[in-house]
Amino acid sequence: MSRVIISNDYTNRLVHKWRSEEVAIMVGTNTALHDDPSLTNRLWTGNDPVRVVIDKELKIPATHHLVSDGKKTIIFNTLKQEDAGNVLYRRITTGNSILQQVMAYLFEMKIQSVLVEGGAKLLQSFIDEGLWDESRTITNNTLVIEDGITSPVLKNSSITNTENLFSDTIYYYKALQ
Repeated sequence: MSRVIISNDYTNRLVHKWRSEEVAIMVGTNTALHDDPSLTNRLWTGNDPVRVVIDKELKIPATHHLVSDGKKTIIFNTLKQEDAGNVLYRRITTGNSILQQVMAYLFEMKIQSVLVEGGAKLLQSFIDEGLWDESRTITNNTLVIEDGITSPVLKNSSITNTENLFSDTIYYYKALQ
């Protein structure tokens, strides 16, 4: 599978600015496995967010950035609870809402802002459980992808702003809760 960069250089820089404004950034297992993201704000100044991953079965290899680069990462899983250097493994159970458990733990850690970058399944889970305040959706107006992953569907939201940044359009939504 080849990797496709969807947004342009200017929008990518803006996303890194947004990362610098949040305490934590979150992705799911598939995004961590397939993209091997750094989840830092390397294209902007400021502190990197704490990286948070939901990886129930601990599938992420030790060679991936989220585990190997020495930056703080919290991995929520169903298998172990331990600290391994800058990687904190936190056990969750499958009987209750996983996201409610994750958010409760982050709240206990005084992590009160989380940028959820993906993937689609994780984003849709946050939307379905009503655990979001704002969404920023970036659309590239020139790129055509024939076989991709279906985007999450926002529910109970209103668009508050639209911004054009060269080939990209950014749509800002607020949750109606």
